[in-house]
Amino acid sequence: MKALTRKGNVSGLQSFIMSIVGVAIVLAIGFVVLAELKTSSTSAQANTSIDTIVTKLGTVPSWIGIIIVVVLASLVLGYFYTSR
Repeated sequence: MKALTRKGNVSGLQSFIMSIVGVAIVLAIGFVVLAELKTSSTSAQANTSIDTIVTKLGTVPSWIGIIIVVVLASLVLGYFYTSR
């Protein structure tokens, strides 16, 4: 029975990694689109708005590292908890 639990932990890790990759892809595409909008925009207000959005989105990657550490720690704790 413990083998199924360990396999479930690995399966959970794989789906978590895929979700992090998906978030990274969406962020990258968003930054590219915003950069293109900024270069094609002639309005000062639009440029200021785009800069504000880029600044706010720039804080998301710092949270991804924290989320990864928390999930990996919970998987390790779950592994040792179920091995008892």
